[in-house]
Amino acid sequence: MSANRCVQKKTEDYETHRIELRYDARAVSIDPDKKRITIHTGEQIRYDKLVLAHGGDLFIPPIPGIDQSGVFSCKQLSETRKLAAHHGTSAVVIGSGAIGIEAAEALKRKGVDVYVIELMDWILPSLFDEPTAKRLETELTGYGIQVFTHEKVMEIKGDGNVTGVVTDRRTLDCDTVVVATGVVPGTALARTAGIETGRGIQVNRQMQTSDPDIYACGDCVETIDACTGEIAMFQLKHNAIEQAQVAARHILGEPVRYLGAYAFARAHFSTPMPPPSEKPSGHWIVCSEISALWNGKTKAIICGW
Repeated sequence: MSANRCVQKKTEDYETHRIELRYDARAVSIDPDKKRITIHTGEQIRYDKLVLAHGGDLFIPPIPGIDQSGVFSCKQLSETRKLAAHHGTSAVVIGSGAIGIEAAEALKRKGVDVYVIELMDWILPSLFDEPTAKRLETELTGYGIQVFTHEKVMEIKGDGNVTGVVTDRRTLDCDTVVVATGVVPGTALARTAGIETGRGIQVNRQMQTSDPDIYACGDCVETIDACTGEIAMFQLKHNAIEQAQVAARHILGEPVRYLGAYAFARAHFSTPMPPPSEKPSGHWIVCSEISALWNGKTKAIICGW
């Protein structure tokens, strides 16, 4: 997919709907009594209703050597563009969440040797149970992507440029490292307003925070598992979209209720993995037993490979 397709709207699209975009403006504090936010320039902006949808920050593990050239993340488009322009031949992907797996496949399609390292016992641990994850791991291995689970990265070797990765079990030579270790929900801004937070910003079924005039949605919120009713952090696109819709509709006065987040996902692999010059076949593999577990409870089963 081209980078241009990542941007769904143009500036004039927002202007048409009377939405004022403020570029290069970072909110630093909220005064809920005066209903004002302050941005980094000192300017204050008043609100009647406020929606916090600022996501989170990439979790960067304290690994020695992680600041060397050749280490990338995929949280921001600018960083992804740097990775795409990097001419590496061997890559280690640290973390096997959805972004890590997609990065691994994209690199493999470019002809790069790829290794995936996961600290937990199986890949995609927040989405799938072990039997399902093992089926996906078999598919990845069949495409030439080597997967190492229950393994901890101890050091990234190099002299300014990456030359390898050391785990608690082996040393892998590489010139590229992708850090895909998850997202930490952004709660600092909410705390300036005295809003209640846990792992993320706490919200009710209408996406309201502890201040009823301040809403929150997306990767920054702590929400409810739609299947179990338990507290959950499922930072996936479909959940963020639905949460935003609920917040917007409630602000407009509709009697809406958020039913909760779903840890559903699908994995897309080309069959077989094509060379860089060819287009993928577009074969979808949807896990036939997406029975991701939460405290031992089966959440859902979706059938069909």
